[in-house]
This record gives sequence, C-alpha cells and structure tokens, in this order.
Amino acid sequence: MIENYYQYNSHLASGAQPSEAQFADLKEAGFEAVVNLSPVSTRNAITAEAAVVDNTGMTYVHFPVDCSHLQPHHYATFEGIMNGIKDKKIFVHCGGNIKSSCLIHMYHVLANGMDEATSLETLLKIHQPEEKWFDYFRLMGMEGVR
Repeated sequence: MIENYYQYNSHLASGAQPSEAQFADLKEAGFEAVVNLSPVSTRNAITAEAAVVDNTGMTYVHFPVDCSHLQPHHYATFEGIMNGIKDKKIFVHCGGNIKSSCLIHMYHVLANGMDEATSLETLLKIHQPEEKWFDYFRLMGMEGVR
C-alpha cells in the first residue's frame, strides 16, 4: 500500500512516493495518469520514474514544486496540468503527500468550486499542513482558515 494514500473519488487519488511495483498496482487499479510533484533530489525519489510509469502505459507528468518557495505559478501550472488530463483517472504524488494534497485542496476549491471548509476537512484527514500552506492558500484568494 502506498504510504499516506487518499482516494478523493473514483477518478482522483494522492499519496506519498510509490515504489516501482506500486506503479504497476496503480495501473491495475485503473489509473491512467501520474502527476509527480517531487524534485528529483527528494530522498525517496525514483530516478527513472518517468520510464517506469511510461512502461505501464500511463501518462506521466513531472512538475517539481519547491514548497519552501511557493509562488502563484505553482498553483496555476498545477491547475493547468489537472485540467489537461481531467478525462483520466489520476494519481498525484510527492514525497509524503503534503504538496499533492495541499494543491489538490486548492484545485477543488479554486477550479471546481468546492466549499473550502469541506475540502479542508478532507485535507486535515491526510495531514496537518504547516502555516506556510495557509499563507499560500490566502495568497491565491482562498480564506486559508483552519
């Protein structure tokens, strides 16, 4: 089982870094796309992840996000990626499912109009974000409240 895995709905899940074997499990579970938000320097990154995912036949998107320097373009790019593959069953990951779950929270609220408090309840089931994430939520036009 992928660490810190969370299934949002039938077409979207997130989690920590999968192993090579777990990518095959994702494909078997019907996933069609993988979005990797981890820089290649992440301690548990798989060097050849693109090739591993490509070999399963899933779409692979690598958009490394440095969460110590969050900028508006990070969310804007993430939204563009998600909109570009929204017809697929998507698995989004980073090293520990912190960036992925926070950006999915933003996507649910900003792009899909989900109530922020409802989306936040889900986010808090996954982890307790650092204050910098709430600052980022506010920067991007959300209430950013706990």
